[in-house]
Amino acid sequence: MGTVRHKLMHRESEIRLASAQLLHTTSDGSDSAYLLKLLAFELLLKLVMERVTQSTAPNHHHYNTIFSNLPQDTQSEILRLAGERIGPSALANDHLRVLKDLSSNFVQLRYPYEKYSSMSESQYAAAGDNWIANGARTSDADYRYHPEELLGLTFALQQLANGS
Repeated sequence: MGTVRHKLMHRESEIRLASAQLLHTTSDGSDSAYLLKLLAFELLLKLVMERVTQSTAPNHHHYNTIFSNLPQDTQSEILRLAGERIGPSALANDHLRVLKDLSSNFVQLRYPYEKYSSMSESQYAAAGDNWIANGARTSDADYRYHPEELLGLTFALQQLANGS
């Protein structure tokens, strides 16, 4: 693997995180800052994967699959660093589910209108209220964001990327 590729991946992830922070401060109500954070996370995950496995990262967004292809000691180190950064979280119970949710968000939140295009306006307007009336279970949510877990995982990957 070329070092230029990895430097570019690392630099791009840092730029995306900085852009996400700027956008977050505008409180524009969109998922744009979150999507930039997911993209930065993906770049870091793929960078660490390439460095550790000496292979090219796949051209997909299945974070759980990429993570699972890391050596067990690297997986453990990422989860340990993330846990130290954010404390107890869903990563301790089911990190692959969190990674699947993050992957799904990266794909689906780019075009959220597709999820709701078969609904009428009144159905769309009532969707949140219906979810709450049905118990507001996280498992029933259309999107599960995991912001703290994303923060912890990104932090852990930054540590590994900076230390390599």
